[in-house]
Amino acid sequence: MEEQLTEGNMKADLEAPLPAPQEGYAIRCRNVCRSYGKQKVLNNLNLTVPPGQIYGLLGPSGCGKTTLLKCIVGTLKISHGQISVLGKPPAFPGHEVPGRMVGYMPQELALYNEFTISDTLTFFGRIHGLTSKETQARIHFLVDFLDLPQKTSLVRNLSGGQKRRVSLGAALLQNPELLILDEPTVGVDPVLRSKIWQHLVEIVKTGKVSVIITTHYIEEARQANVVGLMRNGHLLAEGPPEAVMKQHNATTLEDAFLQLCMTSDQIISKQESSPQCGPLENSMSFESGRDESHPILGMGAAEEVIKYSAGWKVQARHMLPKWRNIAALMIKTLVRMKRMPVSLCFQFLLPVIQVSLICLCIGGDPEGIHVAVVNNETAPSAYSQSLLSFLDNSSVHQVPLSHTDAFEGIYNGEYWGVIGFGKNFTSYLTKRMVQRQVSREVVDGGSVHVWLDQTNRQIAFMLQKKLHDALQGFVDNKLGSMSYLAALPLKFEEPIYGAQNTDFTTFVTPGAVLSITFYLALGLTALSFVLERKEGLMDRCWVAGVSSMETMLAHLFSQLFVISVQIILLLLFIFLVFKMPNEGSLVLIIILIMLQGITGIAFGLVISAAIDDEQNANQAALGIFYPNLILSGIIWPVECIPYPLRYLSLALPQTYASEGLRCIMYRGWGLSRMMVWRGFAVTIGWSSFFFILATVILKLRT
Repeated sequence: MEEQLTEGNMKADLEAPLPAPQEGYAIRCRNVCRSYGKQKVLNNLNLTVPPGQIYGLLGPSGCGKTTLLKCIVGTLKISHGQISVLGKPPAFPGHEVPGRMVGYMPQELALYNEFTISDTLTFFGRIHGLTSKETQARIHFLVDFLDLPQKTSLVRNLSGGQKRRVSLGAALLQNPELLILDEPTVGVDPVLRSKIWQHLVEIVKTGKVSVIITTHYIEEARQANVVGLMRNGHLLAEGPPEAVMKQHNATTLEDAFLQLCMTSDQIISKQESSPQCGPLENSMSFESGRDESHPILGMGAAEEVIKYSAGWKVQARHMLPKWRNIAALMIKTLVRMKRMPVSLCFQFLLPVIQVSLICLCIGGDPEGIHVAVVNNETAPSAYSQSLLSFLDNSSVHQVPLSHTDAFEGIYNGEYWGVIGFGKNFTSYLTKRMVQRQVSREVVDGGSVHVWLDQTNRQIAFMLQKKLHDALQGFVDNKLGSMSYLAALPLKFEEPIYGAQNTDFTTFVTPGAVLSITFYLALGLTALSFVLERKEGLMDRCWVAGVSSMETMLAHLFSQLFVISVQIILLLLFIFLVFKMPNEGSLVLIIILIMLQGITGIAFGLVISAAIDDEQNANQAALGIFYPNLILSGIIWPVECIPYPLRYLSLALPQTYASEGLRCIMYRGWGLSRMMVWRGFAVTIGWSSFFFILATVILKLRT
């Protein structure tokens, strides 16, 4: 009798005219497939959600429920098939799915811990375009309806059950036509689970709201109007709970589901053993023994694929970013910063600390360097004593020793060098200065002999310079106006650019400022996006109607505020505290540093778009830090890099930018010079490339 009734229903379905999509169902999926590489998560799935009812999507963890919901709301693209939500495909231009028509509660809590309950609901109210008055009215209602704590309570201080209810409140805020709840009762106590179901029953009483709820607690879904039993990416059955149990002579839904699983396994086993039968291509409704393209509540088998189209104006509006959403995301970021003062101070002060350490610790002359002095002259008026008095005692600490002790000390690493004077140094040096021709013995005896430990090039170079300066001072003192006779025939005039006493810190600082700005922006962007995606916050925003472009623009504008403060503090310190020279335009300096920060943000977006785990994101950011620092000419000139690597160096984002900033600061050049404008051009080119690449990766991953 039941089989005849089923066949009669099938015939009636085929003969009856198709209802209008928005009237016949809230959600319809036909032959939906979704794969991750070679793994097929959804396999020719067919599903129909009636309007104004609760649809319970049941199945074990990993069967594809969450993937199906993401396809329904438009955050994931299907590989094959057709999905219609509230009359049109998800993400169709002009259709508010994703958007205001859908309320979505993901399996994760997906709440900002730094927000209060009021902040959370206000944020989603802004995205959905609610007025302030409407949002406040809904907040008052939901706080009372869901029995929430005071609206000023911070989310991080709430219990797990309270957070679940806040998450549900965010999904209910805008009175959506479709409510999608992914495992809302996982990890909650039975009392709260019962309350959630009571809320859902109340919501659908008006018939204006449809609900689809997933759970692996099969028995609790008996309160749903319709259930779909899902396994291995396709539906085993679909219909009212009582009908499914009656069809299989089961007293519980769990027993019915077990029977369906066993039947499914038997059919698959038969098809694998009988190649002529072919693979199981469509999900089966085993309670009726027919293809699931005719589910209990479905349309007819002869339904045709509906084609949808939108005008160019609607498509253009759909593609353009909404400033309402960008403003909401920016306000969200600023509120989070305000609630995390320690993190905010860290962001602002870390660049200052880093550049201060660079200016204090890099490029200065070594001090307190111990040098052994072997002086075989004993006379108090000897030239050796006079020459040593001109040696800078703040940098070089002289230790008088015997020849044996001095060399034993340098071999043991106690001294960085040995300065030796012969017994007749004064007389021999006098002969060298007075006589025109002298023997090799006089030349050797009138010379200062120096043995250095060259394992540290900077210290050895400093000692050579200090000894040269001491000798020049000694000659000037002894010979006066005749000192030119003993000087090298080499005269360094006033520098064209820079100063005579320019140190290595001056060279390093411009590149270091760009590097600090670039990497801080990169790290903060990569981590914030990865963490938001991992916690489900980004998916929730996308379902609310926020596009990836709006997310990137909002983060860019918010981060520009942080970068602006960082740049102001950096420039104040390097120019006012550390007295770095600047001959060029301060405006050009600020713009170039800002552009490097934007490039860092763009590269951070690429990392966050391609990587889901914060540890891997950190490794990716750190992995390019040292190669870029070394190859970009920041701590050592590019001219010292071997030619094969130099070509790679010139292709990096900071090489030309660092050189351009040095030209602005130390040479006073402007954009008319190629070395300056190519720094700007390369930086803009890299940032544009990174933004485009991040957008493409996000599109490909959905």
